[in-house]
Amino acid sequence: MNINLTPEQEKIVKDELKSGHFRTVEEVIDEALQVLREREQPSMPNGAQREAVREMLAFVERNRARLEGVSVKELIHEGHRL
Repeated sequence: MNINLTPEQEKIVKDELKSGHFRTVEEVIDEALQVLREREQPSMPNGAQREAVREMLAFVERNRARLEGVSVKELIHEGHRL
């Protein structure tokens, strides 16, 4: 397979090789494709997301925390950082 890169994309690949993060162009492309695949896959199955939201809401109730101005999405994002 032949791939045509824009000058900008080619610079990114060359910079990655110069940095020593990768030894070959193939390694750079492989990593990029893996990141793309991971990004496309949901981080949690739908049931797991619902359970995580239930647990967060239970925590809020138990600790009488106020959620004014905080979205469920923000709570989930913060939970992933822990």
